Amino acid sequence: MQSYTMEPQLHNIEDLYKTYKSHLFAIAYRMLGSSSDAEDMVQDLFIGMHGYLNDNINNMKSYLSKMMINRCLNELKSARKKRISYVGNWLPEPLVQLSEDNPLDSIERHDTISYAFLVLMEKLTPLERAVFILREVFAYEHSEIAEMFNKTEVNCRKIYSRVKKKVDLSTEKNDYLMMHPVEEKELVTRFISALSNGNVQSLVDLLTEDVILVADGGGKVSAAAVPVYMKERVLKILQALSSKFPETDAHLVEVNDQQGILLTKDGVPSGVISFEWDAYKLAVQRIFIILNPDKLKHLSSSM
Repeated sequence: MQSYTMEPQLHNIEDLYKTYKSHLFAIAYRMLGSSSDAEDMVQDLFIGMHGYLNDNINNMKSYLSKMMINRCLNELKSARKKRISYVGNWLPEPLVQLSEDNPLDSIERHDTISYAFLVLMEKLTPLERAVFILREVFAYEHSEIAEMFNKTEVNCRKIYSRVKKKVDLSTEKNDYLMMHPVEEKELVTRFISALSNGNVQSLVDLLTEDVILVADGGGKVSAAAVPVYMKERVLKILQALSSKFPETDAHLVEVNDQQGILLTKDGVPSGVISFEWDAYKLAVQRIFIILNPDKLKHLSSSM
């Protein structure tokens, strides 16, 4: 792994911020599932760094990563308590590519994790998530990760191995789908057309029999309070969504670096739809609909 030793010119907080903000945002976003919280976390980290820098820091990137991970672990402890009172399903904030300059540009493109994968991260403990993200996404050595958490390298390897077994199948499917971008775009375009035209039944062969729809309204807009299972029930929910057209416009966009749908009303983001695919069948097995306006605020400023 490439070594990131602090150069003399990076003693300055401003230089450090410019150099590492994208990397730290990427860590925080994957840990917290919130773009706005990740941005705040990066800002707070650098604000609190004054007086903590010295010439004895040999690997600045690792040092800052450890600081960010610790902050995220603390944040997740309080966040889990808050989610107990959350109304309905909780989904991460999506990153949507609206233009050439967008939040996705602040994440190293080759490190992008699909939205479905981000949802899967919610099933892991904070420590499992941190170890997996650092190793799988950012290619930190097990020895570096062990040092960050004051654990043995063997312990970190065991944690990573355990998590890898949980998520390996999703990784394979995601990799397979990335090799078929044209097909994915055509299928999502077909999805938009069906919603816009009210012809939801045309999506029958596009959904797996055991498809699941998860909607997050946060108690602020109407949304299914629990996951909706099986094709017939999901089609009914999609029909209800379709009935809101033409008041709502649907746009083909990239959601966490995969094809998805941005819903707008009077030019203001009102929802984001993302998919998890059975890539071998090229059919949808999970539909994620983010409607909570609090999780769409960061999109308005980019439009």
